[in-house]
Amino acid sequence: MHGPILSLLFPNASEGALVLQISALTIIFTILDQTINGVLQGYGKLKTPTIALGIGVLAKLILNLILVPIPSIGVNGAAIASVVCHAIAFAISIVVVLKNIKLNLTFTKFVIKPLIATAIMGICSYFIYSALIGIIATRMATIIAILVAVIVYIFAVIALKVFTKEEIYMIPYGTKLCKILEKLKIY
Repeated sequence: MHGPILSLLFPNASEGALVLQISALTIIFTILDQTINGVLQGYGKLKTPTIALGIGVLAKLILNLILVPIPSIGVNGAAIASVVCHAIAFAISIVVVLKNIKLNLTFTKFVIKPLIATAIMGICSYFIYSALIGIIATRMATIIAILVAVIVYIFAVIALKVFTKEEIYMIPYGTKLCKILEKLKIY
């Protein structure tokens, strides 16, 4: 089965769903790496991001040469190599940050709670899509499932208290949002 979102965006070329799914993981490490690189640059470690990405690119090149020629993997190997590249760059950068700066990063807040919120969102969107697929058009079922996923994720993040009050105040309309959450006795 083709990916519903890919079919929605590219109805005549929806064969790349698996490549897109694998490549989506790259975004996670790229965003984390860019954030950590800002910290490193602010701390004066200007060469570390370049070295980390260089090592990641070397790993990507090696993995491309190994994985892409394998018929059962093919172009998916390039996507896998990209994920590994950015994961390595992030891992190196975060190790350097943790060695130089004392951060209070709790595993529960920064990993477990977001993963739980993501799982809740994924399960809800899957069931919404599955329930609607036989009733309405596939494109409309996909759009509704995406909208529900966004709403469910926001509620899950709020319910799990991923953000502190102080962090909520920093976002646009954070003061209003905090007042609403306080009235609902969530915060």
